[in-house]
Order: sequence, then structure tokens, then C-alpha cells
Amino acid sequence: MNTAPTGATGSLEVRDRAVRVVAIAFVWFAGLAAGFVGILAAVARFGCGMHDSGLACETSGSVYGVLIVVAVVAAVTATTMLTFGRPARRVLIVSGIGFAALVVLFVLGRLLLSTS
Repeated sequence: MNTAPTGATGSLEVRDRAVRVVAIAFVWFAGLAAGFVGILAAVARFGCGMHDSGLACETSGSVYGVLIVVAVVAAVTATTMLTFGRPARRVLIVSGIGFAALVVLFVLGRLLLSTS
């Protein structure tokens, strides 16, 4: 039984929604950055010379770049879906985990690019 006044419940819903929107926007922008670096890593071999031997200059480097992009899409999608209809605390925890995963993917993409 809900004994809270209607105004208090409404303000909590607005606050929870605002927390979710900000957290998801943060994760989506991090996903854009990590995805862009992953795409650059996937196509890095086309900027390599004939005798370059770095990982990014080989087919396996392109495959790793594509896997990074797929992992970014999966992380953003999972974070978005797992925060739907959840309380603010859970949204912040799931978004933090999603953001941490995206940071790791961003670093992996940068490391792959550094081998070209």
C-alpha cells in the first residue's frame, strides 16, 4: 500500500527517469567513442604499406577490430536493456559496469591501432 503523497511519488519517478537518461546518454557517448576507435582499428590495414608487419596491418587485426565493434554494440545494448524500469541505484551500477567495459574496449582498440 502506497502511503506517500502523489507529489512525492511523481518527483521520485522524474528523478529516476532523469538518472536513467543521463546514465544511458553517458554510456551511449562512450560507446560512440569506443566504436569509432574499433572501426578505425578494423580498417587500419588499408593504410599500411606492403611490408608492414604490425597486427593491425594483417587480416587478423581487422577481425579483432570487427570483434571490438561487435562487443561495443553488445555492451551498449545490454546496458540500455538492463536499466529499463529499474531503480536509480541499479541504473547507476549497471551503467558504471557498462562504461567500464566500454573503456576497456576503447583501450583495446587504441592498442590495436598502435600496432599499425
